[in-house]
Amino acid sequence: MRVMKQVQKGFTLIELMIVVAIIGILAAVALPAYQNYMIKSRLSEVTAALDANKAAVASNFAENLTWPIASAIPGVPANALYIKTLTYNPGTGTTAGGSLVATIQAIGNTKVDTHMLALFGTGQTDGTIKWTCGTAKAVTDVSAQNDTALFPFIPATCQF
Repeated sequence: MRVMKQVQKGFTLIELMIVVAIIGILAAVALPAYQNYMIKSRLSEVTAALDANKAAVASNFAENLTWPIASAIPGVPANALYIKTLTYNPGTGTTAGGSLVATIQAIGNTKVDTHMLALFGTGQTDGTIKWTCGTAKAVTDVSAQNDTALFPFIPATCQF
């Protein structure tokens, strides 16, 4: 009598279950990290628009030693997807504080949508503006507020 050995042709059920479990664990870690990355990348549009407006305000302030009028500020870029409004609050005189407040939209996260990211400036007597980044609770804010919902997604320099 000859005994024939059968060659295994495939994976056992336990091997397949181990592979599925490993893929599930990797997905559970990777998905939240990817979602946070996407939110942060979309917020880069907001910070870029704030920086462009900041440059316009600073240039005008340096020339005139006074806060510019609102029509001198570019506002929301024409192709902006994630900025609902960008509000400019001019300071008064040469040293009072002003702000640029951007209302965020369409990011896809309720912790971020409708919240506000802002730059707050204080005019200096030498014609410069000292800027700080922060969160705002109203479009008229001229000093940073503590909106912690945005903290996981915005740069550390904007967190007070």
